[in-house]
Amino acid sequence: MNGTATKKIPKFLEGEPLPAGYFEPVNPYVSAPSRKIRIGDLAAYMKQHGKTMWDLTKEEIKMFEYE
Repeated sequence: MNGTATKKIPKFLEGEPLPAGYFEPVNPYVSAPSRKIRIGDLAAYMKQHGKTMWDLTKEEIKMFEYE
C-alpha cells in the first residue's frame, strides 16, 4: 500500500460536506445524533430493491425522514 487509498462514502453523502469526525472510530460513550429516519421502513425498501446503504441516493433517504 502506498498510503493513498481513498475511503468510500455512501451515494447520499456524495457532494455534501461530511460531518465532523465521520471517519473517526465510534465512541461508545457518546450518543450519536439522530437523523430521524424510519429505519424499519428503510430496511424493507432496501431489501425489496436489492440495495445497501451505500447504494441509496439522497432522494431515497428523504422518503423515510420524519419530523
